Parts: sequence; structure tokens; C-alpha cells
Amino acid sequence: MPWTLVESANHADTQLELYAKDGIYMIRANGLELMNGFNHDSETAFGRLAAELAPGASPRILIAGLGLGYTLAAASEELAASGTISVVEFSAAVIGWFERHVRASVLPEMPKNVVIRESDAIAHLQSGARYDVILLDIDNGPEPFTQASNATLYDRAGLDLLRGALAENGRVLLWSGFRSESFEALARAAGFAVTRRLVANGPRPDLDHHIYILS
Repeated sequence: MPWTLVESANHADTQLELYAKDGIYMIRANGLELMNGFNHDSETAFGRLAAELAPGASPRILIAGLGLGYTLAAASEELAASGTISVVEFSAAVIGWFERHVRASVLPEMPKNVVIRESDAIAHLQSGARYDVILLDIDNGPEPFTQASNATLYDRAGLDLLRGALAENGRVLLWSGFRSESFEALARAAGFAVTRRLVANGPRPDLDHHIYILS
């Protein structure tokens, strides 16, 4: 059964499309697959790791990028009712798709400690709020994918901005579909300790994913 286009929307320089197949959803950005509900193990691992690394009994977590919500669902399940999870998503359409189409199968009950708001990640990071864990789940790695302005997140200025939005002993987690040694070097030069966890995809190492931890 082929993918069926459900809805599409334009946001700045990005064309977003929601597809469905057998009750599972996929989002494409400018014609390229951004995420796919049939393969979300690494997004689930990403959310669980955020909860695992979150310090204290009431951590504040920021997820930049809603997508299909698998990262949010995993983090909220692990945290239960403790702490707060703020999700910022630059596209109102993606938030609407999540509510109308996706959430019923991914996160049937919205936890009371979760807030989803429409906002550009960079603008939100500049707001002065501080978090124990910041997850970057916006692009397919440390380079712009959904919109060109995201490049700022992965350069030295962006790394400094992320550091400024962290609480004491906070961490930044970055999901990536590829390893980037240049990003690792830049993050270390910005003063972060950098570790990388591999989420293997069994017989397809070309589809392995990576989680960067900056602390």
C-alpha cells in the first residue's frame, strides 16, 4: 500500500507534507522524509535518554521539534508526572496534524505537565528560560534541514545560546541521522564535553542513528 498525502502546508521556505499508510504517519520537508512512524526506535530512545539524564525530582525539559511526537511520548512516559516538558514547534500545521491525526496512536492522553507551543527554537532559546535538558529534534542532524535559519543552532553562536539556556549541570541532546566530526570538534571548542550514543538499525548500518550529549 503506497503512502497517501493527508495534508500539506508551507512555512517560510519549507513545504511540509503529512502522509499516512496503514494508520502510520510520515512527514516530509521539501520533498525529503523528515520522520517516519514505522521507524521511530531512535526517537523513542532519544526521549527516554532525556528522562534518564534529567537531574532531580522535578526537571525542566525542552524539546525543540514536535514532529510525530514519539520523542515527547517516550520522555513523558519515563518522567510520569514529575517535572515539566515544554515542546516548541515552528509550524502550526505540524501541531495541528499531531492533534488531529497522530496523537491518538502516539500519545492518547496528553500529560498535564506537557505544554506544546508554536515557536521558533532560536527565538525560544533567547527568551531567558532555562532547562535541565534541551533536546534538539528539529533537523536530521547538526545541519539545517527543515529551514535554512536552523544553521545558527549548530555554529558557535548557537552553541553559546544553548549553553546560556541550560540550568546548572544541564545537558543538550541532539538527534542525528549521521555522525558529524566537525560538529563534535566545534562543540568541544565551545566548552562542551561531547559523547555520542549509537542507536543501531540491525542489518542496515547505513540507517544507524546517533544521539549527541553535550554537557
